[in-house]
Amino acid sequence: MSSSFRKRTPANQPKLPPATKINPHNAQLLISTGVPSLDDLLGGGLPVGGVFLIEEDRRTGYSNTLLSYYSSQAIAAGHKLCIVNADRDMDLATQIPGWASVSRGQSATVLPQSRSKNALAGDEAMKIAWRYKNLPKVDTDEANGDRDTLAGGSRTEETPFCERFDLSMRVPQDVIESADVEIIDSGSLAKMMASGTTHSSDMYKCVLDRVSALIADGYSSLKPLPPGVERNILRIELCSLGSGFWRGDSDTSILQFLHALRGLLRYSYAACVVSFPAHLYEESGVRLPIVRRVEHLCDAVIELESFEGAYASPADIVARQAKGDNNTKQEYHGFVHIRKLPRLNSLTASTGRL
Repeated sequence: MSSSFRKRTPANQPKLPPATKINPHNAQLLISTGVPSLDDLLGGGLPVGGVFLIEEDRRTGYSNTLLSYYSSQAIAAGHKLCIVNADRDMDLATQIPGWASVSRGQSATVLPQSRSKNALAGDEAMKIAWRYKNLPKVDTDEANGDRDTLAGGSRTEETPFCERFDLSMRVPQDVIESADVEIIDSGSLAKMMASGTTHSSDMYKCVLDRVSALIADGYSSLKPLPPGVERNILRIELCSLGSGFWRGDSDTSILQFLHALRGLLRYSYAACVVSFPAHLYEESGVRLPIVRRVEHLCDAVIELESFEGAYASPADIVARQAKGDNNTKQEYHGFVHIRKLPRLNSLTASTGRL
């Protein structure tokens, strides 16, 4: 005698935010960094409530490339994005890659409307299993349209966890204007410090106050949302934290900032990616102890080390790139040193690739 059962699920189970998933190892909510291979190293994605540190390479801008993927993924997923950059002005229309997925309509591989008719003609000549040959034919385009249509007549699509991006493409200007993006550049930081009364000389505290206000505005896990409002994710991006453009009251301002930031993120639906110029904190080629303390205050840490200028002179590199032989095309561009893996709600990292 066989029996079956069905797992009980609560009727009012909360819906996950868009473009997120649950880590089965530790039940942690994950978002994508925009780079699938990097998500894999982190255990499936970036944990919500965590701080991800990227130690910059001194010779290249690969860290800025990773940050641009993170920003473009935020716009594609419909998340709130806050970018803080004290070094330069931000122009998302020229600095972040566009997505190349067919669902976004940005790929040249989008099939014309005549494709469905040709596909049906090919299906008629195709030999299929005998038990399916008497079933009525269904137009896949119309079936997908009916499946994705709500009762109100509007179309909806499930947001993918990670989009596919192309560095040669750009996000349309109208999409950027409609996205929920807040950019805090050097000019905005100067105004924030001028208007403040207690943090007029500490840029870290001004940014921390703004991040705290953003989290309190609908992204705190301690405050329930009003009925009918869906939960969303806040993505924070801090560019070149600790560079010469960041001013603080003391030498330990960056440590106090990261400690307070991690405390805020732990009880929120937010995640932060920080790029850190660790090569600026060196004496005679030896890193200062503050670098290790910065790494300790973050949940995940990687370091980028490129081969540019490390193993060959600039003339040799240009000559090899101009030559363009098969061996040169297969060479790697550098190392990704994994200093720390996320362990939120767990004693061990959940990645299975290392």
